[in-house]
Amino acid sequence: MPSRPERSRGFTLLELLVAIAILSLVAVGSYQMLFDTIATRDQAMLRERGLRDLQRAQMLIQRDLLQVVQRPIRDEFGDLQPAFTIPRENSLEFTRLGWRNPLQQSRSDLVRVRYQVSNGRLLREHWPVLDRVRDSTPVQTVLLEKVSDFRVMARGGGNWAPAWPPLGDGQRRTDAQPLPEAVELTFTLAPWGEIRRVILLPEGKADATPPPS
Repeated sequence: MPSRPERSRGFTLLELLVAIAILSLVAVGSYQMLFDTIATRDQAMLRERGLRDLQRAQMLIQRDLLQVVQRPIRDEFGDLQPAFTIPRENSLEFTRLGWRNPLQQSRSDLVRVRYQVSNGRLLREHWPVLDRVRDSTPVQTVLLEKVSDFRVMARGGGNWAPAWPPLGDGQRRTDAQPLPEAVELTFTLAPWGEIRRVILLPEGKADATPPPS
């Protein structure tokens, strides 16, 4: 007697539901892993960009300070200002050498620079002229965002001071004020925390003609 052929057996509805549920769990897990990987990559790129900005800002500040020169200027009101001054604890202003002039414009190779923090941004400002007039406005560059607690200290005569020029030895002529020996910059930058940098200055290795009276 010939045997009957066995009938092919398919998947039951329950087996299909179980397979779909397992596939869904695998898909959700894979998506979450991919999402976490992308988020980690974006965070790492953001940190790397922030670190590059910090390094660039520190390099620029150091380059400016290493070229400080004993050249007082006159401000917008005609008042004589020292070559190097810390007018308040979150601001630093000085004259530096080495302003490049590739177009051979009719201007000095000295430039007046100011660093300060405003609205959580570390700003570098410079003026097209040394001795300013009423309508002189600085060219402004944002170096860092999310900056707080920006403080400047200057060292002279073996002591650190939060203001410069020092006022301990009487009222001296502004154009005769000395340059500090070193400058300490301290600020808090998210997410890196407190940044502190000490820069030794050349102590006025080059002089320039004082402004006209």
